[in-house]
Amino acid sequence: MQNQKTDTKIELKWYEKKQGVKLSQKKKKVEGKLLRKEKRAHESDEISAKKTDTVSSPKHAPSTALVADVVSSLFNPASLPNDSVPVITKFGTLLDSIFPINSKQKVMLAEHIRELSHNLTDERQDRRLGYMNQVTTTSAYTHYYLWWNIIRLTRLFANLQDSFLSSLADGSVCLDVGSGPLTVPIALFLACPQLRKKKLTWYCMDISSQILAKGEDIFLSVAAKLECEPWKIIRVKGEFGTAIKDKADFVTAANVFNEIVQDADMPPDYLAKKYSSDLLSYVNKDSSRAKILVIEPGVPPCARFLSLLRDALMRNAFMPSSPCPHACECPMDGKKGGKWCNYAFSTEDAPRDLKKLSESASLAKERAVLSFIAAEKKSDDSVQIDAMSESGKVLKFRIASDEIRLPGNRTGYYACSEKGLLLVVARKKYFSGELLSVPLPKNMTRMDRKSGARVIEII
Repeated sequence: MQNQKTDTKIELKWYEKKQGVKLSQKKKKVEGKLLRKEKRAHESDEISAKKTDTVSSPKHAPSTALVADVVSSLFNPASLPNDSVPVITKFGTLLDSIFPINSKQKVMLAEHIRELSHNLTDERQDRRLGYMNQVTTTSAYTHYYLWWNIIRLTRLFANLQDSFLSSLADGSVCLDVGSGPLTVPIALFLACPQLRKKKLTWYCMDISSQILAKGEDIFLSVAAKLECEPWKIIRVKGEFGTAIKDKADFVTAANVFNEIVQDADMPPDYLAKKYSSDLLSYVNKDSSRAKILVIEPGVPPCARFLSLLRDALMRNAFMPSSPCPHACECPMDGKKGGKWCNYAFSTEDAPRDLKKLSESASLAKERAVLSFIAAEKKSDDSVQIDAMSESGKVLKFRIASDEIRLPGNRTGYYACSEKGLLLVVARKKYFSGELLSVPLPKNMTRMDRKSGARVIEII
């Protein structure tokens, strides 16, 4: 390989000469790159070979395909209320009517969104604590991040099983931690018409009083658009852990823990135990059906944290309601080398104005991805009854990946089940987040060599 490169003449560029780069240094650098490229190509060949041998082809294994029923989906767009779709589609226009910006600010909006993106990612260590109080920052956040979060959360909330939210009654107290511009209450109001008529009180907590005030204005405008009486909003300026007057029946947190988890020096199991305790400290312990909902970006560190948070909540009688189809050990816990729990849907039907703005800011999205855990307080008796009603009859599993190409022109999906991680070999297309049900297989000994998942075939 080295001789192959020395056949090509290597010369120093003018700027390299000016920088004092030596010809020998450049040769060494070029040869190093080629070595790394060859190594990656070799590793890729090895991975391809392993994938080919991952699941035996139909010629070597008898077909035991099971008939699958789609029980529900996490992101079915048809579940969105008809009256909410125009509000979501024209959300940017609604923002402009509440917080009008001049022509110069409109021209600069894409640049401000790009700068905010850096502040929230690679440059977050350098940002000021009160950065969300700046006018340009709040405008960029609401026009881009709030709108995209509304897209993600309304799709999810509209498809959460009704039983999770139906027990919220008149007078229920809710708390949204790290509320920002009231993203969660706005998305719930848009997505869940069954909740709009209930007299709920929302404590919305954030360190920026300005973003909370803007969020309340947006929420009131959304309620007016839908011609509904708004919920009572109590703004709380403070960090997570700030005391509130009442205990909550429903505690939510969206995009609150991702930076904490990725920047913390403490191990994730310690963080999960600490923050589960903090979340539970807000809960009304007299409520028989108290609920906690935590939503984070669909990346491995967040999925790992949520899996550990799930375990910590279960030890306090808060059982997973969604996305988990079971209350057994998490098979997609985000450990190094393993699978992590995340769900995604295509954004091809997202509002045109939002996609155009995203492209202008060089932040276009093809998919919306998230990880989450919804848990509710249950007595031991109710847990046992739920387990008995499903035991020995059916196997439910949640599709938790995009489609995977398998040998023999087949398609597979990773899925979460009470039997652990599954590799589902399917004869038709399924989507991330779909909950499927099959008759309980008599034999589940076939294993995927790559992932260790149990293999089942469905039609």
